[in-house]
Amino acid sequence: MEPQTHRATARQLAEDLGWLEEHCRKHPELTEHAAHLRLAGALTRNVIGPAVDGQPAKPLFVAVVGGAGAGKSTVVNFLAGSVVADANPQAGFTRHPTAFLPATLGGAWPSHLGFLGPLQRLSDEKPANLDEDVYQVKRIPTSVGDPLADVVIWDCPDMTTWASAGYVSRLMEVVALADIVVYVASDERYNDIVPTQFLHLMIQAGKAVVCCLTKVREVNEEAMIADFRAKIIGQLPVSVGEIPAVPVMAIPWLADDVRKDLAGLGAKYRVGLLNQILALCPSPEIARQRTLTNAVKYLESAGNGLLDVARRDLTEFDDWRATVNVGRSQFEERYRREYLSGEAFRRFDRTTEQVQEMLELPGPGKVVSSGLALLRLPYKYAREFLGKTLTRPASLNLSEQTVCSSAMVSWLDALQAEALRRSGTNTLWKQVTHGFDAGLKAQANDLFAKNYHTFELKETDELDQAARAVPERLTNSPILLSGLRVGTVALDLAAVVAVIVFTWPPGWALLLILPAVSITRQLVELLVKFAVDRGRNKLRAKRESLLSEQLTGPVATWLGDWPSSGGSSLEKLQLVLRRVPDAIRELSGLARPAPALTSLPPAAVPQP
Repeated sequence: MEPQTHRATARQLAEDLGWLEEHCRKHPELTEHAAHLRLAGALTRNVIGPAVDGQPAKPLFVAVVGGAGAGKSTVVNFLAGSVVADANPQAGFTRHPTAFLPATLGGAWPSHLGFLGPLQRLSDEKPANLDEDVYQVKRIPTSVGDPLADVVIWDCPDMTTWASAGYVSRLMEVVALADIVVYVASDERYNDIVPTQFLHLMIQAGKAVVCCLTKVREVNEEAMIADFRAKIIGQLPVSVGEIPAVPVMAIPWLADDVRKDLAGLGAKYRVGLLNQILALCPSPEIARQRTLTNAVKYLESAGNGLLDVARRDLTEFDDWRATVNVGRSQFEERYRREYLSGEAFRRFDRTTEQVQEMLELPGPGKVVSSGLALLRLPYKYAREFLGKTLTRPASLNLSEQTVCSSAMVSWLDALQAEALRRSGTNTLWKQVTHGFDAGLKAQANDLFAKNYHTFELKETDELDQAARAVPERLTNSPILLSGLRVGTVALDLAAVVAVIVFTWPPGWALLLILPAVSITRQLVELLVKFAVDRGRNKLRAKRESLLSEQLTGPVATWLGDWPSSGGSSLEKLQLVLRRVPDAIRELSGLARPAPALTSLPPAAVPQP
């Protein structure tokens, strides 16, 4: 794939992760998760993006991080070989990152798009406690032979709390950029919760980390290092085999004269720190490739976790849709119970009469049919009399529009009640609640009215087609119709002949002909009714399907999609949830296995 495509993918991925972070910060219980998103976005901007742009391995970046009052500025000065950082005992004094550039680097400095994200470079020197999204660059004197002559040293803001959108975001940008992180902790506060969580996150992200314990008494050095390994590094929330080797060293409490004379009195401590760093940097190319490889691995392994915040809200979205569909099912069940079960579709009564009329013999055969009809007159009148006497009056069925309108009102009322009940659990339900207050119900009713009109027109056509089905089939099949006519008359004549044969010689028993031909007619009518009722039942099933297709389905779809329409956060979440995994898979091809670190032994700094 072309580099330009990779660049666009990296930029889009960083933007999506940044949007997820901001979305995550709206939920107080997910503030720690926001830090992971910030780190992932910063890795994309500051490691993967530059790799796509062909950024050279030099300069490498070393970030010095730690909690308030841990002694970060002292460690920065050791790395620089001179007093360049302001040491201040005030907690939280360092509030924005500062880059110390060795003079030997000349004008070399990253220039890729998106470098350090929202942080802007200061043009003038400012104090370290300037609390803005900025960074500043300071030149420091270095010699060509200095082990860190090609390294930019970053003095980072103090680690405060995960909820700090300021300090954390600035810190994460530099930590993501770094090829090596020097984690500083004092002996008095080396197990503070927030700095420890930051350390775990950096190690899990694959950063090369050197831990530096400060203010340690020399007699307690070995015990303190062992305790730190057991209680801090040993408590990483990953399996033992996945924990990378993390060197730990100690720097004792230093007097002012030692901190000021780094090349003399403090040389042995500086040399020990430099050797730990050089051990992790056989060459700039190897160190940078490791940074890139581990950044991509972090995105790949953390991808599902990074999207948890999106899935959390989308789960609520699925719950909303499920609630909508429950209401839809209740609507359709009410339609079946209150309308379809009592609707006789009287149009089919006319169909029954029409089919029976079609079964009468035409032409000269009418004489036979009329004669048989005359024989059935007593039965006909008796059946009509008993029917009026014994049959209860048909109950009035509610009109279809009344049932549907009432069911729609109940559906929307139930949705509004559920949204109000759950409005305190998630922003989606609060959004729906506000939507009902702002006219959502009126919009839904307008859509219902529009779709009901379409539904009404289609069901009228369906009724006419279903009622005409049997007569049209008989009309279009003359042979079938003739056969049924002949069979009907033959059945009647067979009944007459049977009575005559079984009651011979003729007498009063011939009166049995009247009930005989009535029974045969009743049999024919039952068969006709069965055929017509099949069409009636099919129409009921079609009417249910039509209701779902033309009315409840579109309304349910509209209601279900409403929270994610109109540029809402849910619409963005759905888009991000699709884009982020694809972008990570595309950019994962940039990571290549780094050469073995032992292939180029680091040059150790000799002890003074």
